[in-house]
Amino acid sequence: MISIHKCFLALFLIYCTIQAKAQSEAKNIIKVTYTSTPISQYKMTESHMQDSPTKASLHEFMKGITDYYSLYINVKDRSSIYVLDSTVQKRPIGWENPRTTAALADTVLFSIKTTENKTFKHEWIMNQTFYTEGEVGNIEWVLTNEQKKIKGLNCFKAKSKSSDYPIWYTKELPVSNGPSVYQGLPGLVVVAEDYFRTIQIQKIEYNSEIDFYETLYKTKYNIFIEEKKKKKHYDIEPILLIKKGDLATGLYEYYHKKPYKR
Repeated sequence: MISIHKCFLALFLIYCTIQAKAQSEAKNIIKVTYTSTPISQYKMTESHMQDSPTKASLHEFMKGITDYYSLYINVKDRSSIYVLDSTVQKRPIGWENPRTTAALADTVLFSIKTTENKTFKHEWIMNQTFYTEGEVGNIEWVLTNEQKKIKGLNCFKAKSKSSDYPIWYTKELPVSNGPSVYQGLPGLVVVAEDYFRTIQIQKIEYNSEIDFYETLYKTKYNIFIEEKKKKKHYDIEPILLIKKGDLATGLYEYYHKKPYKR
């Protein structure tokens, strides 16, 4: 009788171990859904915001263009991959003609954060493709005590030392990840805004798609390495950040008809 009880206890412990492992594996991946729109408070002028009785403003037209992204974070090693899933355009009044398109300044196709805190990114800028490599420390963050609620999350404001564009992040998820190269903050990036775009979080969920994650990560990583070998479109991320900063300054002064002041 004692041996039967021992066997039952052993089987029960094995079952509990299997269940605990399965539950642990079920939360290996955090999937964060973001939307990205090609509008920014820094880019739009008063004339861009003006509607007419028959035509919506340029701001409304650009606001109707939405890129949907997924950020997959490996909870165990904190690596991540940010990928463009789809683009949706809703046309407001006066912009119904499908031949009317927007010349987007930049679009990130994918970005990777490795376990060594390297960043690899594929991005379109002014109809040119760039593959850039950097490190998490390329953006030096200035943290503030300013707080607000976004999507029910308690968020803190930060900005980079090289610009005044705001970043909002939450400490409620103990990860240091975010969209594109917005990495290295003490929490998950919830909202990021620069001259070209505004990125906002939409949904956070856990799943067990570790095989899917590893396949996606490996596929994009291999694409990047192959393009790096060609060297034609490859660059260093800090250099690209400077180029984009110069582009933003030039466009600001062109649209606003005044010098850009930080």
